[in-house]
Amino acid sequence: MAAWLAWGLGALFYAYAFFQRVAPSVMVGELMRDFALGGAMLGSLSAAYFYAYAAVQIPVGVLLDRLGPRRMLVVAALGAGLGGLAFALAPSFGWAMTGRALIGAMVGVAYVATLKIASLWFAPARFGLLAGLTLAAGTMGAIGAQVPLAAGIAAFGWRPTMMAVAGAGLLMALAMLLFLRERPDGSAVAHGHGSLLADMMAILRRREIWLLVVATGAIGAPMLTFAGLWGVPYLVQVHGLDRTGAGLVTSLMLATWAVGGPLCGGLSDRLGRRRPVLLAGTVTALACWLLVLAVPQPPLVLLVPILALAGLAAGSMVAAFGLGRDLSGAARAGTVMGLINTSVLLFGAAMQTLMGLILDLGWQGELVEGARVYRPEAYRAALAIFGLVAATAAGAVAATREPRRAA
Repeated sequence: MAAWLAWGLGALFYAYAFFQRVAPSVMVGELMRDFALGGAMLGSLSAAYFYAYAAVQIPVGVLLDRLGPRRMLVVAALGAGLGGLAFALAPSFGWAMTGRALIGAMVGVAYVATLKIASLWFAPARFGLLAGLTLAAGTMGAIGAQVPLAAGIAAFGWRPTMMAVAGAGLLMALAMLLFLRERPDGSAVAHGHGSLLADMMAILRRREIWLLVVATGAIGAPMLTFAGLWGVPYLVQVHGLDRTGAGLVTSLMLATWAVGGPLCGGLSDRLGRRRPVLLAGTVTALACWLLVLAVPQPPLVLLVPILALAGLAAGSMVAAFGLGRDLSGAARAGTVMGLINTSVLLFGAAMQTLMGLILDLGWQGELVEGARVYRPEAYRAALAIFGLVAATAAGAVAATREPRRAA
């Protein structure tokens, strides 16, 4: 029970991190109107979270290996709450960017710290399952940032709603301070030891680590771009759904991602191999995005199952974290997972901005309540990058070699 409590507190903060990650997707119109933004600038505002999150991943991983997760999680939750207040109260675009960046930097601790807790409290043979359950917890947070958040914004406005979300971050900091234990033996210092530079060089020399960095980033980026920002406006403007209906579709995609994480992680544990699970997931995701691109304007009866399957396939990314841990061992697990997780955020941020740029190039000058309206052809051109990124993921996994280990 103590192990599950420790993991659960970390997973709860990761759910909060994912909530903040995708929250802008249901307030696109409000943000465009209040800060006078186009698609590229909106993409940049959302991506500020990702760049800050990515920037802290490697330092966070190194520090977790040496200091342990408890102190870092408490400080991170406190900082995330303050960043949320800055965003909710922002009088200008610059302040909103600052708030989003502070949120991203602080919640950047969440996933790697939770996986570090899993490596300290649970047997290695259960790591894949725990990584999948952590991803599932995150996607539950993302689902909360769809229809429930949209309802809150409709009832109270986006600023009061996001102030309440910021308060939840401050409450989590208090809960972790009171109830989170560092390790099973109660000690406060993690197992990290030796030279930081030597540890980093040993990791960076591994060819397989770099392939996992590329593969994981390319698997996660379409999910973060579509479900996290542009999916709702695409479904509203191209398929005529209202914002609640569009949020339900992206929530379904996130829900299947949540199922795919523990399913793929547990399967890789049972097989004693990570690469086959990862390869099957990347190939399936590639097929899904190619199907979306094959039909100029796919009907919802076809599009919704394809998006759901793409979300399920993206859950295979947890096998990459398991493979990274297998390659590095427990002592360097935080550093390796931080490096791999960096790519998810960098790829996601770049794709959000790039999709906004492509949409702006096809914009015909149409506005509805101050927000830009894009034509189906512009969305189709923007979605083409999803196929390219999915093909990159499949190629990187195909080139990866997996070490032998006991099933």
